[in-house]
Amino acid sequence: MKAKGLLACLLLFGVLLLAWQDPLYRLGRNIEIYGRVLQELAQNYVEAPDLDFLTNHAIEAMLSKLDPYTNYYSATEVTQAQLEQSGQYAGVGLVLMPLEGKVICRRVLPGSPAEKAGIEPGDLLVEVENKAVSNLLLEQVQQLLRGMPRTTVRVKVMHPTTQKVEELQLVRAELETEAIPYATLLPDGIGYIALTQFTRGCAEALRQKLIALKAQAPLKGLILDLRGNPGGLLSEALEILNLFLPKGELLLETRGRMSEANQKYYAQQHPFEPTLPLAVLIDESSASASEIVAGTLQDLDRAVIIGKNSFGKGLVQVVRPLVENTQMKITVSRYYIPSGRSIRLPGEPTASRVFRTRSGRPVREGNGITPDLEAPIYLSLRLRERLEPYFFYFLAHRRDAIRRDSLRLRAEVPSDAMIEALLDSLRAYPQAYGQEAESLLRELYGRLGEVAPLREKLRELELALQAYRREQLLKHKEALRLLIGQLRAYHGLGLRGEYDFVTNHDSTVHLAQAVLRDQEWYQRLLRP
Repeated sequence: MKAKGLLACLLLFGVLLLAWQDPLYRLGRNIEIYGRVLQELAQNYVEAPDLDFLTNHAIEAMLSKLDPYTNYYSATEVTQAQLEQSGQYAGVGLVLMPLEGKVICRRVLPGSPAEKAGIEPGDLLVEVENKAVSNLLLEQVQQLLRGMPRTTVRVKVMHPTTQKVEELQLVRAELETEAIPYATLLPDGIGYIALTQFTRGCAEALRQKLIALKAQAPLKGLILDLRGNPGGLLSEALEILNLFLPKGELLLETRGRMSEANQKYYAQQHPFEPTLPLAVLIDESSASASEIVAGTLQDLDRAVIIGKNSFGKGLVQVVRPLVENTQMKITVSRYYIPSGRSIRLPGEPTASRVFRTRSGRPVREGNGITPDLEAPIYLSLRLRERLEPYFFYFLAHRRDAIRRDSLRLRAEVPSDAMIEALLDSLRAYPQAYGQEAESLLRELYGRLGEVAPLREKLRELELALQAYRREQLLKHKEALRLLIGQLRAYHGLGLRGEYDFVTNHDSTVHLAQAVLRDQEWYQRLLRP
């Protein structure tokens, strides 16, 4: 009996050992299979393969089956990412937008190699390193422009006002981007600060901007504009929260499969502004760290959130070193804001559970942060991304006619005639609408355009569709007026001019001002 009991124990131990080893066995087996496949290709394929290329693509294909934020980085990309996190990057100083198979320079950073070479916003990038940009994705163009400091890159640029193509050799440099490009004191003692990214040092920069605003006049409220902010460093988001929330307050919790991924983050310092009324602006592009800041302030009833639903990125990544300075960024946990809710990706399954803020206000767990007040006038991100390159380029043709008068550009809004003229100019670019009907119509032209009677009918259909799209766009006239005004102000006065126009004419900013001026309304929004 003792022998049988011992045998049973040994069998059970063996089963448990095999079960414990199974994941390790499967891992080793899969590594061996991949290694053998690569070895066979290296030794026997009809032509010598590029093993680095195959490995990179194999890794990218594998990671694409997971979430969008688990990525592999080459040694060059690692260096680039390190610079970007510090608020610096090695490049030529261009912010780009796609335009009909072309690439338009949306912004040229002050003091950058691109600016010194004479490149202006609205110029078209034609070639990079003898490669036509029409054959490349925007990400590929950006990658070609980046590189190690003091290395050179050859570009061809077309200036829209002269139609002249110029070939330039630019020397890459480490460029610092401002996380806070604009801060100002609005009427009635309301501060406005735009935070465009969470780079290293941005929390201290925000504190310094607050000090500067308070030196001008007593602050009665602050508008923190996180629209278009894609996120960045979690540590900076937590420091910014600590500027407004008391020491010891739970700010964020992360939960994952591994024990080290489970963390709670508390405010570490006494707050800089514990009672200053806050309004936080968000939109569809506000993601990750922006959502942590907006969501935590909402859960703790510390700020009124205004705008549109944020992007929805509640995943936390860590960077793991691999070999030869390569790295992997891997999702290890989700973050949960103080009410206990997580922020889900668009399309990710969610039960849409109801949680409560500290005062008892209902908030839902869903895709992104839902604002307390909706933006009164709004152009969807998808529509804005389609239209902005065209409007920006058309205005670049008129850049010389745009007044450089700050007061006039701030005060004037684009006329109905200008809006309609820009919409009419889109007739030659049906792709600007970017909808399925236009694509199907172009396909029909390709297949049936040689048949004269059908060609005429297709042309009639095209004109009718253009008229319909124009009519639909005119329903967004006020939002288009703001967009075109921003772009015109940028062409005339640069980034500060664009923000000057926004703070003077953006209805969402005006709504935030009204809420902060009316403390009874402000407090009512923060109560159940």
